[in-house]
Amino acid sequence: MKSKFEIEKARQSIADALDVTPEEIYFTSGGTESDNLAIIGACLANSNRGKRIVTTEAEHAAVTKTIRDLKKQGWEVKYVSAPGGKLDMEAMERSINEQTVLVSAMMVNNEIGSIFPINEIKTIIKRNHSPALLHCDAVQGFGKIPFTAAGIGADLISISAHKIHGVKGSGALYVKKGINMYTTMFGGGQERGLRSGTESSPLIAAFGEAVRITFANLHKDIMHMTRLRDYCIRAITDKIPSAVINSNNQGAPHIVNFSLPGVKNETVVYYLDSKGIYISSGAACKSNHTRGPSVLESLGLSRDLADSALRISFSPMNRKSDIDVLIEALVEYCSIPGSESH
Repeated sequence: MKSKFEIEKARQSIADALDVTPEEIYFTSGGTESDNLAIIGACLANSNRGKRIVTTEAEHAAVTKTIRDLKKQGWEVKYVSAPGGKLDMEAMERSINEQTVLVSAMMVNNEIGSIFPINEIKTIIKRNHSPALLHCDAVQGFGKIPFTAAGIGADLISISAHKIHGVKGSGALYVKKGINMYTTMFGGGQERGLRSGTESSPLIAAFGEAVRITFANLHKDIMHMTRLRDYCIRAITDKIPSAVINSNNQGAPHIVNFSLPGVKNETVVYYLDSKGIYISSGAACKSNHTRGPSVLESLGLSRDLADSALRISFSPMNRKSDIDVLIEALVEYCSIPGSESH
C-alpha cells in the first residue's frame, strides 16, 4: 500500500506541473519509451483516419527512428525543416491535411536549444480540419521552460525524470482524456492497461520528488540558467574568437551549442573529461535518414561545424565560476600545438 501511495503521489505531482488530471499521466521507463508509446500507440489506434505522419527534421532519435519504422510499414511521412533552428511553419501548414493522423514535434531541440511553437502547430491542425493528434517530446523542455498541456495544445506529451535530476529509468506520458490509444506493451494491465509491467515505485517516487523540487523554484531557476547561458555565450565569444556560436539567447535557458572549426569534438570532450569537466559532443543524434545528415546539419550547419560542435548543458546547481573553469580549459586546449588536427 505504501508503494501505491508513493506512485499516486508522484502522478499527482506531475499532473499538477502540467495542469492536467492524474488519470492522464502514465509512467514509463523514460523519455524514449514515452516517445515510442505516444507515436505507435496513437498511430495504430487511429489508422482508420489516415496513414500520414508529420514531424520535423530536428527530432530526437527516439522519435525519428520510431517514425521511420512506421514508414517501412507503409505510413506516409512528411518532414518539416528547421533551418537555423527555426521551424518552417509554411511547410508545416502545407504538410498537415485531412489524412494526417499524428504530428510529432519537440518543444526544445536537444542540440542547440531552439524552442518550437507547439501551440501554433495545434492552430494549423485545427485550421486545416485535420484529425491529427499532436505529440510533443518535451523531455528537454519540462522543468526548463514554463508550459501547461492546455497552453501548448498537445494531446500527448513525453517527459523524463533524469532531465530534472530524477533517477534514470523513469519517465511519463501525458495522454489527453478521450484520446484513443493502442498499447505497445501487453501484460498485467498496469497503468490502466496502456503500459503493462510492474511499476518501479522507488524510481517513480524519486521522479515525483524531483518534480516537486523543480517546480517549487521554477521561475527563479529559469532566470538563473538564462543568466548562465548568456554569460557563457559572451565568454566563449570573447575568449575564443575562432568559435562559432550555434545557439542564441532566444532559445532554452539551459543549452549552449558552439563549434570549434577544424577541431574534432570528441577530442575536446576527452580533454575536458580528464579535468573533471563534462560537456557533450553535439551531433550525437542522427536525423531521419539512416546515412543522412546529423541533426545539426539538418538545422543548417556545415559538416565541418557539425563535426566540431560541442554542447554545454546547465542546471540550477551551476554557477558562473563553473563557466570560468570551462572557458579556461577550452582556451588551454586551443593553445595546444596541433589541436586543430586532433
